Amino acid sequence: MRRIALLFDRAYIDTQHCFMELAIQLAGSGFHVDLYMLINSNNHLPFFENQAIRVLPFPDSFFQKSEYWSKIIYAKDRKYKAIIGTPIRGAWVAYKTATIQRIPYYYFADELIEHLLLGVTDIKKGRLSRENYIANKNAAATIALDDERYLIQKEQNKIDFPHEHIILPNAQSGDAVKLKSNYYRDIFNIDDRKPILLFAGTLNWNLARKIYEETKTYSEKDYHIVFQSRTVGLMGEGAHPFIKMSTIPIPSAMMNYAVSSADIGLVLYDKDSVHETNNGIAGGKIGTYLKNGLPVIAGSAYNLKIFEQQHVGTYWDGDIPFDQIAVQAIRDMASNREQIPGYYKKHLQYELFFEKFKQHLLKSIKIR
Repeated sequence: MRRIALLFDRAYIDTQHCFMELAIQLAGSGFHVDLYMLINSNNHLPFFENQAIRVLPFPDSFFQKSEYWSKIIYAKDRKYKAIIGTPIRGAWVAYKTATIQRIPYYYFADELIEHLLLGVTDIKKGRLSRENYIANKNAAATIALDDERYLIQKEQNKIDFPHEHIILPNAQSGDAVKLKSNYYRDIFNIDDRKPILLFAGTLNWNLARKIYEETKTYSEKDYHIVFQSRTVGLMGEGAHPFIKMSTIPIPSAMMNYAVSSADIGLVLYDKDSVHETNNGIAGGKIGTYLKNGLPVIAGSAYNLKIFEQQHVGTYWDGDIPFDQIAVQAIRDMASNREQIPGYYKKHLQYELFFEKFKQHLLKSIKIR
């Protein structure tokens, strides 16, 4: 039996296409997949139709660590052909596991090390940085979300050695298709003639808060704005005179149906935040919007201008009134939507990128 392990020291697996798709594609390629993740009450457990995928707790507590390592050494169903880990702890545990079992290991750069080390003491930061460097250096390759992100990772991780990287985008497999759906219109009783502008979250809430404050003065517009998920508490209020608040988290199985009921997606990453600029271009919300045929309003990070340049969205510099950008985006909505299928296939359609990783993986396993 070919079994592979995914060591993800993350709790938000269900909402991230880069995690879900990797497990799905590996299982579809004949692997039995053990997905280790942090389990808590604030996040949905991921659901997979393929029974070859099982979800296990990431070794976090003393008991979990003891159980993990004893099974790695002694249990027959924990003998892997390869292992993949996310920084910092997931990559380190994956690297040590790969050393014990003498199997290939991949470093999955879903997050940048600089962000992961924020708020960490200097002594601990030094240790974690060393572990991260060793883990990255000994990987068969890095899995990166896009080329721009990899260049940043290369600098932050001090990759001063020959090293391969493979792009696996933070998006779903399959063509970009807008489903027939009235999800948000039914919830908020929105009539069909008014486009829905959907905001489904971000890292830092500066631009979202700007929209939140500006639209308090709105009474009637030719569009509606929906803020999805835990945004009410982050804004500090429980109601808004214009924005519709949808606070119930949507499981991944329903995500496409819900998003397809909107018309434009809001991609909000602040140009004044280095972290947001570095991460925004590979944000999972982008893939979600475009997968469901939604042109985007993207800003204010400068690298997000690419969506307007590729005619799948409208750039917002964060300075001009949001209403002005919304009107422009609605005017260009139909023409931008026509360009989405081609753009999605070229830059984001997961299975078209996965094949390269699959061939690399099979070759690495064969060599061992």
